[in-house]
Amino acid sequence: MDILNTWKWHSGLTDVMRFPFDGARGIVRNHSQAWQDLFVLSMLDGRTDGRFLEVGANVASAHSNTCLLDTHFGWKGISLEFDPACLQSWIEERPGSEFVLADALTLDYARALPEWFGTETRIDYLQLDIDPSFNTLQALKRLPLDTYRFSVITFETDAYSGDFRARDESRQILQRHGYQLVAPNLCVLYELASPEPIPFEDWWVDPQVVDPRKIDELNSLRHNVLLPQNVLFRV
Repeated sequence: MDILNTWKWHSGLTDVMRFPFDGARGIVRNHSQAWQDLFVLSMLDGRTDGRFLEVGANVASAHSNTCLLDTHFGWKGISLEFDPACLQSWIEERPGSEFVLADALTLDYARALPEWFGTETRIDYLQLDIDPSFNTLQALKRLPLDTYRFSVITFETDAYSGDFRARDESRQILQRHGYQLVAPNLCVLYELASPEPIPFEDWWVDPQVVDPRKIDELNSLRHNVLLPQNVLFRV
């Protein structure tokens, strides 16, 4: 099995998962472009009924980091998107989901999050992915990080572009708030940019809730090119 060249879920992957979890064998397909959905589930032991905040949702299922969590594991959350052209896919494919058309760069999160999530300030997954990456950084800065905690965070840096502002400053912010970077400069295949894997994202966890043994194992990985498959599977 050539796991490093595998980018979509199939049942045989269950046996080589780095962090197996209940419910993995029942997965028919994942939806993320680069295994973000499996990363969230791996870090949180296959959690069901979790909560997410998805900043930069795009369409409902293709390359969605929350579709599997929502449709198969009973998660609920808020999916923010600026482009109204994406709305129809949510109406058709995930009609029960909370899709919010809004500008992530002007939204008052300190006011909106209590309205969406109530008084509980723990949110299990935060996705940050807006183009360009500098806008993703601006969205991060607007979040009330002193009040809310996110168990798992994926932050798209697009470091392959040569603009490292979002990557470098987001690391300073998240480390200052006690988050642990477990997959830095994660790479993906994007042939429009390069025939070789390119660094595009950082994966973070909150050590207050994620098993420290998982954090230690991921920190021990040594790869010149770190692929999502290296994080999720024993290869």
